[in-house]
Amino acid sequence: MPSEKLIFAQSVEALFVRALGPHLTREARLRLKAVGLDLSEPLRPHYTVEQWHGFLRVAAKDVYPALPVHEACYELGARYLQGFRQTSVGRASMALVTHLGPRRTLERVPYNVRAGNNFNEVRVEESTQDSATLWMKDVTADNPYFAAGFLAETLRCAGAGNVRVDPIAFDGTAATFRLTWTRGVARSPVAANSARG
Repeated sequence: MPSEKLIFAQSVEALFVRALGPHLTREARLRLKAVGLDLSEPLRPHYTVEQWHGFLRVAAKDVYPALPVHEACYELGARYLQGFRQTSVGRASMALVTHLGPRRTLERVPYNVRAGNNFNEVRVEESTQDSATLWMKDVTADNPYFAAGFLAETLRCAGAGNVRVDPIAFDGTAATFRLTWTRGVARSPVAANSARG
């Protein structure tokens, strides 16, 4: 495994081009450029995880200025998956998810996460029909709520309703999440859901 943690261009494209592109202010684009992401140029093949953290900080303050940091990160995580669904890799992956259901979709999360970087690992440690415990080696953010938003939106795409994703342990890099959901309930908008708790 390479020693440097790298986030692949498709992850940056998903969040900063597809999901947030039209919503970023001119000032945010300048701040992103200052921390290594120039959206006026083609994306690099990869960025360091430290750069990615900086990109997320800029986006959270720009797109969700009124929200507390953990809520803004949660919303960015959900938006990331929405943007990922618009990429060629994401379209293929998410087409399958809609047929698998929430529990089987969680079994695919380790593969989806690894498609976006060169270092992460995910384990589903416990799973029932309407809940799971999941461990993530690196939440790729300053707090676990970006990953919580990503996981919640993944479950919604798989047909889950009343989704709740709570970080139950976080050591600064790795986190464990408790996920609960109901089946067969209409998906609610991202803004109506949160991992607050």
